[in-house]
Amino acid sequence: MNNTELDIILILLKYKDVHVRGISKLLEQPHPTISRTLNKLKKSNIIDSKNIGRNKVYFLKKVIETKNYAYIAEHHKFLKLMDKYPEVGIISEKILSKTKENLIIIFGSYAKFIAKPTSDMDIYVETKNKKIKKLIEDINSKINVKIGKFDLSNLLIKEIIKDHIIIRGVECFYEKNNIFD
Repeated sequence: MNNTELDIILILLKYKDVHVRGISKLLEQPHPTISRTLNKLKKSNIIDSKNIGRNKVYFLKKVIETKNYAYIAEHHKFLKLMDKYPEVGIISEKILSKTKENLIIIFGSYAKFIAKPTSDMDIYVETKNKKIKKLIEDINSKINVKIGKFDLSNLLIKEIIKDHIIIRGVECFYEKNNIFD
């Protein structure tokens, strides 16, 4: 599985039904390259397509192969973030060593890949323990931690679902969102 394939899976996870032109624009890659990659993903039973008017739109199939590739795509996104912002890797390692919580997610400007040197790093941890919040915030002054139950009706959780980088708990995140049900 190459980077373009993983990037396409991430786009289809975020936008559901997308046409070739839209994917090409989002990835800033030529239309023929995207078409070839989509055909390969279709042959691999990961995506499917349907015609809406004169446009063919692509979507993820709800099968085990897609679920596993979605997990890989999430890890790929985390690696891209660490490549762009090396300090994220260092901070993430410290967070993982200090807490055993099941779901830890970066959101906000870092998750959107638009962080500036002065940006806070917004992190969500599924816990009610305020000591965990303090422990993580003490790692770096840039860290801003939100805690609480992962409730799909919560506005913060809706924002996190839209743009996120999962530090820990990829499978947990997908199960809570019922994405493949």
